[in-house]
Amino acid sequence: MARRIRARLVLQLSEAGLSGRRIAATQGVSRNSVSEVLAAAREAGIGWREAEAMTDAEVYERLFPERALPEPVYPDPDWERVHRELARVGVTLKRLHEEYRDEARAKGEPSVFDSLEVAGLSVGKFRV
Repeated sequence: MARRIRARLVLQLSEAGLSGRRIAATQGVSRNSVSEVLAAAREAGIGWREAEAMTDAEVYERLFPERALPEPVYPDPDWERVHRELARVGVTLKRLHEEYRDEARAKGEPSVFDSLEVAGLSVGKFRV
């Protein structure tokens, strides 16, 4: 996945008087990317004053709403619990996966592995 340009920082540097070429050089991005951010900011009517009160993610979403990432379809497992359980003797990742899948089904939530089971696919050497 391509990395996101830090649009908020581009606006800050532009406000400080740096040229697009200089911003691109200092941030390690292309001049076209910097130009695209500045053009989107002009179009959206957002300058550094507005962006200063926002997070990087909020600025990026305001400038490029079509690129905003949707919320994940599948909830993440409780990773602290996974690590805690794996530290116990006799607990396997396969067993934890089965528990995660069963708990998700009991709650009526989708499990990341449900779609694989429907397709008849397997994960690693174990059939899902």
